Amino acid sequence: MLTVGSFVEENHQSKEAQRQSQNAQRPRPGQPPQELMQYWGYKFEALSTLPQPWPEATRESIESRDQTVVNNHAQYCSIVRTGIGTTSLIIAGEVDCVLGQKPDNIEDPVPWVELKTTAELQSNHPRELVKFERKLLKYWAQSFLLGVPLIVVGFRTPDGLLTGMQDLKTQRIPSEVKQGQRTWDGNVCINFTAAFLDTLKATVVGEGVWRIRKRKNQKVIEIMKVEESGTGRIVKESFKTHRENLMALEISAKLGQ
Repeated sequence: MLTVGSFVEENHQSKEAQRQSQNAQRPRPGQPPQELMQYWGYKFEALSTLPQPWPEATRESIESRDQTVVNNHAQYCSIVRTGIGTTSLIIAGEVDCVLGQKPDNIEDPVPWVELKTTAELQSNHPRELVKFERKLLKYWAQSFLLGVPLIVVGFRTPDGLLTGMQDLKTQRIPSEVKQGQRTWDGNVCINFTAAFLDTLKATVVGEGVWRIRKRKNQKVIEIMKVEESGTGRIVKESFKTHRENLMALEISAKLGQ
């Protein structure tokens, strides 16, 4: 069954195929190509960050950020142990940057910051606000799960010009949505996730590799077995050996008591 020793990983091949499909689509009139918008996002990250803390940065590195070559390789990884409902999880995910310095005490929270770009709101029309709140759901879910306290959103024109920025505290996003268009409810999201994880634990039993899939514009989540044995290269053999050795030591310790 799905226990502490089970692992869930993003399907990178499927994600890459989806990205290429999106990039190949002809943009709607007035909308920039998908690849260009991705570049704008990375450029915003380059302009918003420094490779070292501010007191250690040179004036040259600060003032030449607009000339920095854009890439998506530099990143942090946040590893969080948490629980949703009756399920305990260890989650790892990419985070854009940190505000200041990481604390020396590993028990103290890390001041992670997630950077996002989106089209500027054209008006206070409810339709525009609903569209933005739906994006906030993705921003909140990602940052909430990884323990990221702050999200910085850069608003851009259709030509990619930055027109404004907004700091969003992750914990406050659900309450702000409740005071707005009420597009979604954070408690409903958490309860649904807890129920889905319970279903996953009851479904994924025995050996093998399983796939979790939700097709675009469909409300059904599929859980299917794709391999009868193995780990689908999600877990390295060296880690499996390490894990087996730890379990053997635990068993020996219990027998010795």
